[in-house]
Parts: sequence; structure tokens; C-alpha cells
Amino acid sequence: MSMGLAQRLREGTKALHSATERAGVMPALLRGTLPAASFHRLQRNLQWVYAALEPALQRHAAHPLLAPLPLPLLARGEALAADLQALHGAGWATALPLANAAQAYAARLHQLSWANPGALAAHAYVRYLGDLNGGQTLRRLVQRAYALAGDEGTRFFDFGPPERVAALALAFRQALDRLPADEDMVQALVAEARWSFEQHRRLFTELATDDLQPA
Repeated sequence: MSMGLAQRLREGTKALHSATERAGVMPALLRGTLPAASFHRLQRNLQWVYAALEPALQRHAAHPLLAPLPLPLLARGEALAADLQALHGAGWATALPLANAAQAYAARLHQLSWANPGALAAHAYVRYLGDLNGGQTLRRLVQRAYALAGDEGTRFFDFGPPERVAALALAFRQALDRLPADEDMVQALVAEARWSFEQHRRLFTELATDDLQPA
């Protein structure tokens, strides 16, 4: 039996996924030793990516490669903005610096929205399945590392109880396998997902430096 799109994406990005999880600020985040200011910068840069991705997904919600995906249930942008308000306070959007890699990522998403919206499915795969698969663990790590109570500063990671998280991840994978993608499109989506992981690696590496500029 040939692999479905979800498995093709997983297999095609496995090595890059592993490398990205070990890049830049990520080891310190996973150890619970990333300084709070660095965590705030990380979340700000991810918010910049979502601010480009999610309006594009909404704009092209009827596209054949996007319509089957349960995207409205997964949106993270508003939760992430609320977290930044709680973590950093008013002015986070101008005070927290943007990495070049995040700005380049957003530019790519804007370009795809105009020229090739179906490719946005690959970015939804990278972001949302990553959020679902790692979010619960990261939420506990972040709460412990920064002494956060309740959902303060961690709404981004919260998709509900574990059974709902599992159901959402399964629904997303099943929807991917139902997309009307021929072999050429599958290869293009895998290539786009690989680009996304590599750009995340660049972002996490850049965030480990101190030469970022305010937005």
C-alpha cells in the first residue's frame, strides 16, 4: 500500500524535524533554562509567522487543498497574542525584536497566498501538528520554568484535554490523506514542508544571538 500524504510529509521531513528541535534556543527551552526574555522573543517571532499564515489560510479556505483541513479549530494567533500581552505587557508588538528568518518566513507565506495558496497546506502541517504533538509537554515546561499559573502566558499551547488533542491530530492527518493531490503536488508539498522546517531552524538559531532589532 502506498503511503498517504501525511506519512509522506512525515518521512520526507523527519531528519530536518529532528535537526530543528536541536537548533538555537530549543535545547535550552526543552531543559527549562531559556531566559524569560528569550522565550518572549521566540513567541513574538512565532506570532509574526501566524499573523501571516492564518489570514492566508482564511482567505483561501475554499481551496481544494485547504478546505478539508480542520483549520478553524487549530488557529493559534489570538491565543499567542494574548500570551504575549500577559508575558510582556503592553507594547510587546513593538518592543520585542523580529528575526530576519521570521520576516523572511512571513514574506514567503504572503507570496504563496498570492501565487500558490495550495502550498500553504504544508505550512499548516508543520505548525499545527507540531503544536498538537509538542504543545502539552511544552506547556508544562514553560509553566514550571517561568512560574506561570493557570493558563497565564500558555494559551498558545492549550488545545484542550489530551483526548481532544489526539482527536484533532488524527483528524488533521486523515484530512491530509483526503486531499486531491497528485504525485507532483505531493512532492511539492513535501518540498515546501522541508523549507518550513529549515526556516524554523534558521529562526531558532538566529534567536540564540543578541543582535536582533525591535520590530
